[in-house]
Amino acid sequence: MSEEQTNVAPQVATEVKEEVKVETPEQKTFTQEQIDNIIKTRLEAEKSKYDKKLQEEENQKAELLKEQQLKEAKSKADIEKIMQERLSEKDSELQKVKDQIKKEKVDNSILSIANKEKSINAQQVVALLKNEVKYNDDGRIEVVDNNSNVRYNSNGELLTIEDRVKEFLDSNPHFRQGSLSGSGSQSAVGGKTVKPFNIQDLDMSKPEDRARYSEYRKERDSKPTQINLTSK
Repeated sequence: MSEEQTNVAPQVATEVKEEVKVETPEQKTFTQEQIDNIIKTRLEAEKSKYDKKLQEEENQKAELLKEQQLKEAKSKADIEKIMQERLSEKDSELQKVKDQIKKEKVDNSILSIANKEKSINAQQVVALLKNEVKYNDDGRIEVVDNNSNVRYNSNGELLTIEDRVKEFLDSNPHFRQGSLSGSGSQSAVGGKTVKPFNIQDLDMSKPEDRARYSEYRKERDSKPTQINLTSK
């Protein structure tokens, strides 16, 4: 190797070394206040994210609660509907029992008395009078007038079914077998025309009408005769 080549090699090595040299940046330093602000900012960011997530969870819980309440309300309504239907069925059954008892206690009683009193059509008498007889829940039987007022006899006692049937047949003799008088007919007694006695025209709250009815009962029970009970 020549002396010239020997001198070039160290020079190239020196130039390569200089080219490879890298500058190292200076280390940045922070004050304590800057560090505290950075930490605070990060904590606030994390807290905001947590609060947002918590709010979303609360909203989901609220929605689920509403759905549950709606389901429970629907279930409650269904249960109430079923209970109402059952109560309605029970009321219907109870009414059937009451109607059956009324038929036994009222309709059959009217039918029996009408036959006993020789009615031409006892079933028709039942149809005409059964709505005038009230059968109460406690078993009491009351005869009422057209205004649903309870009726009493001349002694101030409740009018019985038998009393009402006899009263009806006496006031409407054409419903009795063998009767020759028609409804609204008049007959001559003692040479003068007498208007048929109609018990339905009496007002049992008046003493004079109760007296007329009592007289009528006495005459009717003693002998089959017609008397003039019209007011003078």
